[in-house]
Amino acid sequence: MHKLPVISFHNIPAVPVDVDDALKTLLKLGEREIETKQAKQGLTTLYTIDGAETTGYNFLFGKNLTAEDADARSDLERALSHGDNLKLLASMSEQIFGDKKQSGFFRRFVDGLFGPSLNLAGDERDNEGDPLTKLPLEEPEQFSISWTVMPDVYDSSKNLLPKFAASLTDADEATRQFWPTISEYGLSYNLLVAQKLGSSHMPDPRIEFVDVWEDRWDDLEAKGLLYAIDMTIFDGFKPREVDGLQRFTPGTVTLLEQDPKTKDLTPIAVRVAGFLGADKQVYVRGSATPSAWIYALQAAKVSLTVYGIWLGHVYHWHIVTAAMQYTMFKCLSHSHPVFQLLAPQSKYLIGFDTVLLVLWKSVAPPTAINTPQRFLKLCDHFAVGRSYFDDDPIAELERLGIKEADFTDKEPWDKYAFVRHLLQIWDMVGNYTQVFVDTTYATDQDVKDDEQLQEWIRRSGDPHGGNLRGLPTMDSKAALNKVLQSLLYRITAHGNSRLSKSANPGLTFVSNYPPCLQDASIPAPDSTMTTRELLRRMPTTGTIAGMVTFYFTFSFSVPYEPFIPIAGLDEDLFFPNGMDDERNKALVLFRKAMIEFIQEYSPASPQGYQWPLNIET
Repeated sequence: MHKLPVISFHNIPAVPVDVDDALKTLLKLGEREIETKQAKQGLTTLYTIDGAETTGYNFLFGKNLTAEDADARSDLERALSHGDNLKLLASMSEQIFGDKKQSGFFRRFVDGLFGPSLNLAGDERDNEGDPLTKLPLEEPEQFSISWTVMPDVYDSSKNLLPKFAASLTDADEATRQFWPTISEYGLSYNLLVAQKLGSSHMPDPRIEFVDVWEDRWDDLEAKGLLYAIDMTIFDGFKPREVDGLQRFTPGTVTLLEQDPKTKDLTPIAVRVAGFLGADKQVYVRGSATPSAWIYALQAAKVSLTVYGIWLGHVYHWHIVTAAMQYTMFKCLSHSHPVFQLLAPQSKYLIGFDTVLLVLWKSVAPPTAINTPQRFLKLCDHFAVGRSYFDDDPIAELERLGIKEADFTDKEPWDKYAFVRHLLQIWDMVGNYTQVFVDTTYATDQDVKDDEQLQEWIRRSGDPHGGNLRGLPTMDSKAALNKVLQSLLYRITAHGNSRLSKSANPGLTFVSNYPPCLQDASIPAPDSTMTTRELLRRMPTTGTIAGMVTFYFTFSFSVPYEPFIPIAGLDEDLFFPNGMDDERNKALVLFRKAMIEFIQEYSPASPQGYQWPLNIET
């Protein structure tokens, strides 16, 4: 295992790479491609687009299917025994930093493993010339094109189709649905993004609206009823052309007002801009035309989606976690109790992250962050001044100036629904790690005297090690528990992404969470456009295909290892001495709490064995 030499970036945590695990991950991703075939082939609903009538599958993936390599396992075994991993690692770094074209050695390995036409982000066909995969949709209802009938997402979700479609045709509906869409479907994207103006510890974005500022907004702020979602981080990224089509992530700021009785949030103004603020437009509800306002809300959704994918999800749960796991493997012996706690949940992540960086075009979802260099730049910018504990949900809520009462109408957090789920996971993990610390270390002095533990934390904070800021001096049980709860929370919370409910039907109706706009021009607030003209700016069939594979890889494949052991709650224990060990008892209670959580979160389909033990994809 090595660390990527990210010399151009100083703020991002260490990015470890593991060639052996990457090779194994490639095989596992190939297996997942097979597992998701049934769900993809269930995209059988007929649509008519650009005069062609065919199935959703054909519009997304094309008609020219190719065979996959049946000898994947033997190819992998040959690659693993090749003994040239340092050469492979060097070629990976070259590819990530763009010093030369992708290594022929690595590309030949991938082509031999899966067949040269397999694209893990959705190109399971040779569709370069297939016009079906490059079409804009013509009706809002056609975004159901990614609802599969196997399992039956389409029929069970048809009642939502008029509502979702109306967000692209009716300005009032688009306004009403904006915040509930974040609240209900933002769990996998970790969208803790709304800051209360006047009470948060974040920069005040009001300068973006100085020319349109209304006196009543000052009154809202004084009453604690004015919020903002600041996505200006994307001002630093130009649109990109991919496969002949533009991908544009606008920099946006959305102002929202809150109803003091219902606690509903309603967008009232949106700022949309291009690279370095170019072509900035400000849309105010009521003065912008209805179609321009709908565009502005869709632009805001794009920036939220891209934030959710790369920062809310990957940075929070992949990047920081992998840096801590990297130093753990370097510093803790296999017999160390902290290693026994963490190792069962520290598999697969570094290997997957390695594959993501090297095979970006094939693995990454279809956003304007279209190269690993751009991703690292985004993370490095996001990480400026950011410490390890800043990613904890309670710390993020405090920084945003948000309290439970702000989003509670009838039940706690019912107006910011997924926050309650994140905090439930946080508490479950904390109960488990507290028992671990109390059982393993009798006193604070025992923590101080643990040399391996001290070295792990020291190296994790070292700029030449994990490069993680804000880790505490390891001088007490409380300090240790704080670190462990934060780390295991990230791994555990990530698991929600694999439940079908997390993606279907809210995310797979891609206009709810569009990964890009496919036209970088920004219309004026007083302009008008037809629904079809708006849809030409929205994700095309091929872009939707990339998102389908991204979501289906989570939802419709089995975890490598489930969090709940299939053999029973008291099997596969992490610590010696069986159920006589209080730490194993706490682990079993943790598993029971997770079962109850899954049953509450997804009562119609409580997928108890779908929650993974590790971060896998």
